[in-house]
Amino acid sequence: MKGIVILLSLLVFLAGACSHPSIINPAWQAGAPGTDKSWSAIKNAVVMPAARAAEPPVAPHHESSILVVYPKEDAHIDSASTFLVGSCPAGARLTCNGSEVRLNAQGYFAHVVRLKPGTNTFTLALQNVPEQKRMVRVFRDSDPPPLPPRPLKIAADSVEPKEDLGVTAGDVVALCVRATPGGRVDAYVGRRKIALVPAWRAPRAVNRGLDAAYGSSYQRRGRFPADLYCGFYTVSPADHWHNVRPRFVLAKAGRTLSLTARASLTTIEQPSPAQTKHDDTVVRLGPGQARTTPLAAGVRLLVDGWQGSSMRCLLAPGRHVWILKEDLLLENIRSVAPSSAVRTINISDEPGGLRISVPLSQRLPYQIEQQLVPNRLILRIFGATADTDWITPARPVTDSGTLDHVTWRQPEDRVYEMTAHLKSDRQWGFWASYEENDLVLHIKDAPHLMPESAPLAGLRICVDPGHGGEETGALGPSGTRESTVNLAIALKLKELLQREGAHVVMTRQTETEGPSLAARVETAVREKCDLLLSVHNNALPDGRDPWAEHGTSSYWYHPQAIELARTLKKALVQEVGFPDYGTYYQNLALARPSQMPAVLVEVGFMINPDEYAQLLDPQVQDRAASALLKGIKKYVGASK
Repeated sequence: MKGIVILLSLLVFLAGACSHPSIINPAWQAGAPGTDKSWSAIKNAVVMPAARAAEPPVAPHHESSILVVYPKEDAHIDSASTFLVGSCPAGARLTCNGSEVRLNAQGYFAHVVRLKPGTNTFTLALQNVPEQKRMVRVFRDSDPPPLPPRPLKIAADSVEPKEDLGVTAGDVVALCVRATPGGRVDAYVGRRKIALVPAWRAPRAVNRGLDAAYGSSYQRRGRFPADLYCGFYTVSPADHWHNVRPRFVLAKAGRTLSLTARASLTTIEQPSPAQTKHDDTVVRLGPGQARTTPLAAGVRLLVDGWQGSSMRCLLAPGRHVWILKEDLLLENIRSVAPSSAVRTINISDEPGGLRISVPLSQRLPYQIEQQLVPNRLILRIFGATADTDWITPARPVTDSGTLDHVTWRQPEDRVYEMTAHLKSDRQWGFWASYEENDLVLHIKDAPHLMPESAPLAGLRICVDPGHGGEETGALGPSGTRESTVNLAIALKLKELLQREGAHVVMTRQTETEGPSLAARVETAVREKCDLLLSVHNNALPDGRDPWAEHGTSSYWYHPQAIELARTLKKALVQEVGFPDYGTYYQNLALARPSQMPAVLVEVGFMINPDEYAQLLDPQVQDRAASALLKGIKKYVGASK
């Protein structure tokens, strides 16, 4: 009798598991989207904090067999639509506010719903099972309503500039504020008076409400609020401001109202020298905007402005970059200006490649541009002037399998340009460093393969299973984490690569590990890997349709990784069978290292019900790993 009871219990458990094939490691309760600029933040529609990996499956916190993993309850969504992602018993019929919900064979759904400004409530119900309901409430943020015609009011949170500014003569300062419509608004900066005009009078081409997400632009806000007043002022050499806060004055119907901004303006008559505090200093082309070549420690620059905590650094006339104040050591004494003559260029060997050294009298800022057609690397040194008489190789350049020759030119004042002309049609890695005051451009040779031992013998590959630990990545309709699927595919790939003779470096090998993005990159660089591959599965932002947009994609940052990204994506499409979602440039942490071709692949979409169901299948995971292996072998073979 006891044996019969045990057998019945086992059958009940198996039946439950079959009805929810992804019962392994579900995350029932949705958390807050990620906020950093990692790939998880781009997939922020369904990025949730992780439950502990060792936790057993837990029942939903509601009395319903309808599971909703996205959006979280009371979420604020800045979009005209979103999607409800979740699952219910296979074979059921589900409605949302009375409309039929599309389910796949496993009972998974990704239902698109429109959002009106304010509160939106959605009721999911199983037909013919009245007690089985699930309510989801979300809020859509929208433009604040225009201020009323009276009483007079100035919206303090709308004032621009919003951050302290350091400016020089010729800089343009934008001044804006929301205030009661129909009046006159003037801004006062010191003794300067700037008349503001209603923004809706601006040319139609101006669109302050335009934004972009996931490669597509969309209208996040209206072009201009009806109560917005704007103007600008060009800083004059006669202006002398020190922490001056703009004052806005609204006048209407004989009455006036004024408001002083929190942000202040300071004019800078002479730039101040500064130097970078550490290696890999992040350098941007605008405050919080696109990156350019990171700088080594001790690089000297001139600071001639700021916006909040971002310092504006002068490279050459008309050329600026921006570096966070916390990454700079500001010098109090204006001693030696950042400048140097370039008298010689020295070429020599180093393990795994070659080095091109440019001796300087001090550490100057630089940028590296990679080109593939023609194949070359261009090193620009700012503050440098040519006096170059010698380019001295340690060996005849004809003996190098990588470098053909080196040239230099002075395209403009304070900009020295050195070009390394390369032999092959492929690059395997590059980076710059300072050794004392010598600026060194390192160029990596192609890996030395030993196919007589095994097809990939001699190749060092870093495999990064995306997310992990507290970073779950996207959640699929039944609650399985993206990090779990990523790891399963990556471990299978590791085994296949090792069978082919490759040396494989993993950034993590368990679900509990959650190395930072920087630590993952550091692992690949420290281990001198020839390739870096980050394995992910995809999601969409709000406003899109998971049933319509899905498939396999890949991403690169440096041109040297384009071919690898395309090859891997093509292999995945052929082997796994998901639609081709494309190969794209994307500013991703795991694609940014320049020391090796680095790519990120998205095998499929976690929030597409059909692709998700397949991604949970070990056989599909095997095919994905096999496809990545074939792509790597084809890429390496094509380099011979």
